[in-house]
Formats: sequence, structure tokens, C-alpha cells
Amino acid sequence: MESLAATFRGEFLDGLCLPHCPNFEAWRLCHRDIALRVHMEILRALVRRLQDRPERVNVYSLVLDRLTNEIAAVDRPEQWPEPSVSGVSNGSRDVPLRSLPPSQPGSAFISRNFETDVPWPAVTPSKRSQEIRFCKTADRVTIAYAVCGRGSPIVRAAHWMSHLQYDWESPVWTHWIDALSEKTKLIRYDERGTGLSDWIAEDISFAAMIADLESVVDAAGLDRFTLLGVSQSCAVSVAYAVRHPERVSGLILYGGFVKGWRKRSDSHEVATHEAMTALIREGWGQNNPVFRHLFTAMFIPGADEVQMDWFDELQRISVLPSNAGRLHEAFGEIDVSDVLSQVTIPTLVLHARKDMVVPFQCGREFATGIPGARFVDLDSANHILLANEPAFERFVREVTRFVAETA
Repeated sequence: MESLAATFRGEFLDGLCLPHCPNFEAWRLCHRDIALRVHMEILRALVRRLQDRPERVNVYSLVLDRLTNEIAAVDRPEQWPEPSVSGVSNGSRDVPLRSLPPSQPGSAFISRNFETDVPWPAVTPSKRSQEIRFCKTADRVTIAYAVCGRGSPIVRAAHWMSHLQYDWESPVWTHWIDALSEKTKLIRYDERGTGLSDWIAEDISFAAMIADLESVVDAAGLDRFTLLGVSQSCAVSVAYAVRHPERVSGLILYGGFVKGWRKRSDSHEVATHEAMTALIREGWGQNNPVFRHLFTAMFIPGADEVQMDWFDELQRISVLPSNAGRLHEAFGEIDVSDVLSQVTIPTLVLHARKDMVVPFQCGREFATGIPGARFVDLDSANHILLANEPAFERFVREVTRFVAETA
């Protein structure tokens, strides 16, 4: 561990800044923060293990104090209060990113004001800053979650291929973040094995996905909120709502499925997805995006070249090919058909009519199985609705109205 600590020599890519290239800056800042977090965890472990060796521990304590002061000096938006671990349950706790004495409970987080740090393109007031925090699950996996906007809370359950930092200035997700955080406090998180969450996780299962959502909700200190499921996280959201109906004021399900591809008893679909799993494991890690572009064309067939290039790159930087393959296999085993009738909270189901990733009838299955659910048919072929299409405008109208009625 001392050898590992010695490999950290200054900030990641210190001195290299491309202010007119926001995608690079998002990537650089993301990896800088990851490296800093790893460095501090190593130092904390050394300080603990060398407590009886003052002649060796002092140097690590000094470096840890210096890094602590550097993080404490980072600008933090005034509207966000100091986070607390009060009310956290189920073994979940915020992971400190600066040193805190054992006698002082609390938490810290990466916070970055993108207006002052990097000259990003013009953004709406609700999107001027996001706050990235971390929490631990019961099985000791670190989950990254982000908070932006103000108002009644809405939690977007983690979906496949997300990266809190990279999505922030994305031509594919920016309009989602802006719309959802305009009048609400939006909490989003990266799935285990992806994004800024731990990439090493022994358990990548449906049960673990539900537990991750529980951990984020507890760490964020939410008593009652709107829950948004997207794609496979629709099933995760349904399972959570059945377990915790007292905490969910309204359930929104977009582009999801009740049964995973292996459970839908379609031999042709199973064969197709098994081939996709092989392509994911073999092709997603290559510099040549040709394999990843196949998935891009399915997810956002109506995208322009810039959006497609961005989505190609998202697949590479958000997840290891091995983890992407494991997650794709796990999605195939999902089945919440037995609990749909147990959903007792108001539910809005939306689905793109020509979605090539999740068949339209899968959305209808949610609407027919959940008592009183309202279904909205969106005229689009995109699994991720794009900013310039009428279907997204309708999505925003329906969601805004639903949140106002149920929050």
C-alpha cells in the first residue's frame, strides 16, 4: 500500500486544460476526482494500519490533511446544505471524500460549480451546478449519485449506460436533465459496475439493483418522492414501490419491460440478445466504434451525427465490456409480472411506439398489469427521446402534470 501511495504524484493531468472542449473537460474532471478518491482511501488505510508506528504514519497523515484541505476549498453551491448521514438505514452511508475524525459524524462530497471552473456552453438556471455524492451499499459497493435542481424530489432509477459527469453536457441526455430538474430536485445515480460507481462488484443482479436504489434514497435523506424508471430500471422501480409504498408519491415508467429478454419466451429474441452479449464483450472496449454503433443505431435511430458519436463513446467510457455483458445478461432474467397487481400508488406509463430496444407491447404490459395505471403512447422510434422531437415535448408535459398531481 505504501508503494501504491507513492505512485500518486500530483493531480491527474495537472496543467492540461481544454476550456473550449467540454467533453474532454468532463472526462478529465471525472477521472481527476476518481484518482483523488482512490488516493485518499489508500492514505486512510495506511494511517489506520500504522497507528502504532508514528515515524512512518506522519508523512501519510500530512498528505491526507493537505488533500482534505484542497477538497474543502472547492466551491460549493449555496443552495445545497451540508449533507448528513442522519436517517440513513439499510447499511447505507455517505462515503467521506475528505477526512473526518471518528468523533465527528458526517459526510462530504465532490462538488463542482461548472460556471466558474470551466466555461461551459450556456445552460438553464436549474442546471448551473450538480452535486456528486457517494454512498455505500450493504455489500460495500460504492454508488455515485448526483443532485441538481430545487423543489419536490424525483429519483431517476439507474439505467444501462450512464455516467453522471459525462451525461451532464450530453447532446443525448442534457434536455432530460434540464426538463426534470426545472421545477424539481432531481436525483440520479450510476448503476453498480458503471459510471462513477464502483466498477468492481461481485453481485450484479436484479436484487442488487433494488438494493442500490434503496441505498441512494436513504443516503439522500428522502422521505417521499416521485420515482422515475427508464428502460430496465422500470422493473427496479416497480419492485421498490411494492416494498416501500409509503415513500413513493408517484411512479413513472418509461420504455421499460416487465420480463427480461430471456423470460419473454421468444427463441428468436433470445438468440438475438445472446449475439448482442457477445458483441458487447468483444467490441465495446475497442477504439473502433463500429460494434458500438450497432447499439447506437438501435437506441437513437433518429439522432444526428454528433449525438450518435457521443453515444458511441458513452458505451466505451461508462462501463467495462465485461460488466456491460454481465448487466445485459442480468436484464434478461428480470421478471416482475407477479408483483404488478401489488402496486398501490399512482402510475404513469409511457413508451415509444417504434422503440427498437424494448418492444412497445412491453410498456402496455406494465399499464395493463398495474391497477389504475395511465398509458401514454409516444410517436417515436428512439429509445432515448431526443430534444427536437414532439414525443419528448409530450413526455415532459405528461410527466410535469403527473408530478404536480401526485407530489
